Amino acid sequence: MKKILFWVFLGTLFIQSCDKGLTPPENQIRISAGISGTVFFQNWPSPDSLLDLRLVAFKNFPPQDIFVELLSRQAFAYPAIDDTLSLPLNVDQLDFQFELPAGDYGYLAVAQQFGPNVLADWRAVGQFDLSPDSLPTPLMIPEGQVVKNIFIAVDFDHLPIQPF
Repeated sequence: MKKILFWVFLGTLFIQSCDKGLTPPENQIRISAGISGTVFFQNWPSPDSLLDLRLVAFKNFPPQDIFVELLSRQAFAYPAIDDTLSLPLNVDQLDFQFELPAGDYGYLAVAQQFGPNVLADWRAVGQFDLSPDSLPTPLMIPEGQVVKNIFIAVDFDHLPIQPF
């Protein structure tokens, strides 16, 4: 009887330890479509004005309302808006991998929540732009591909145009 209990116990441990199957470790999961790159930061403001920081990809430019577009899947946030995490603060640069549905995106921006009203207190602090001091550069993500080398400069002393 003890041998049977031993084998049942051992089998239970084995089955519980195999819950992820052959998926790669979380830090090595590849995204099927999206973008990857680096955000470069300078001139960080005081910590009391940094309530949240997200990378947001909008299908349309200019976006009308950040939350309406997120809810209607016309925009996507990284980290996701329902995630309690924010982009890291007070760093010189941040490498990212942002999974997105394939398609055209008119505006890729870093958005900062600067006040307590989560529905209204947002501003763009950086944008994907291939030519300085111009409108943002649109981006096309092909099906099943990751567009690499997306670079965004965030200078808190020189903000881009404010579409929302």
